[in-house]
Amino acid sequence: MSDASVSTQPSSDYRQGIIYALIGTVLFSIKPVLIKLAYSAGGDATAIMSLRAASSLPLYIAMLLWLCRDPDERSKLRQYGWQAALVGVLGYYFASLLDILALEFISAQLERLLIYLFPSFVVAISWIFLKEKPAKGTLLSILLGYVGVTFIVAHDLQSFGSQVWIGSMMAIASALVFAIYLVLSKKVIGRMGAQLFTSVGMGSAGVVIMMQYQFKDADFSTMPDDLILMGIGIGIFCTVLPSYFVAAAMARLTPSILSLTGNIGPAITALFAITLLDETFTILHGIGMCLVVYAVVRMGKKS
Repeated sequence: MSDASVSTQPSSDYRQGIIYALIGTVLFSIKPVLIKLAYSAGGDATAIMSLRAASSLPLYIAMLLWLCRDPDERSKLRQYGWQAALVGVLGYYFASLLDILALEFISAQLERLLIYLFPSFVVAISWIFLKEKPAKGTLLSILLGYVGVTFIVAHDLQSFGSQVWIGSMMAIASALVFAIYLVLSKKVIGRMGAQLFTSVGMGSAGVVIMMQYQFKDADFSTMPDDLILMGIGIGIFCTVLPSYFVAAAMARLTPSILSLTGNIGPAITALFAITLLDETFTILHGIGMCLVVYAVVRMGKKS
């Protein structure tokens, strides 16, 4: 292999990683907007989650079977599959359920900013349970982030009323559960690899969601066509595709670079919320978004 090909390979991987990460971020960021549209089409949390799982689960199973052609992947699955399944249900079922419930009470923009503060919970969990003391200035970054969210809450209280507090608590709980998931998943991903872990974790969460669908006696045949289309869109374009794009990006980028690409998420959500949901964007939203994004960037640099 020539020296030129050796030197350009890392650069090519980096560019691919950035592109994959940006695509994944954009697709994930559209999710709250589509969920709000699904609510307006007559859906509830069970219907939205069930449609999402029904459209995504077959693809995760197909990917899992494809990966398991390799004996090494099958060995990893036997050793660590149960860990990935438990962690996946925590992150992709419980956190998702709280997130979807929150969107019934708050705007898509506020939801995205609250979820976006999950690094602050990662810092707290690592500090309390793993004895990893946060770097100097991290606590100030966390404070700035929550000041930013306060600006959005102050606006939404006028538009949505006191139910904003209910939705905000659910979104914060979702961010906390997702932070716990991230801390627990770190070692499992290192042992299994991102793609196998994603397939098992998301697939396991999908199975639990379909069990909930049966328990709730939901019926796809009675759901409006618009709701079904929204649910399928959420399942394929806001769940399956971004999960694998981000997994591919993880294989090519450092965690810090990957996290920085996610900083466009709130802006993407705001853009689609304004255009598709007719949500307002005021100076309070602008200040709040800037503070939250700045806080997360500072946390990433400190860590």
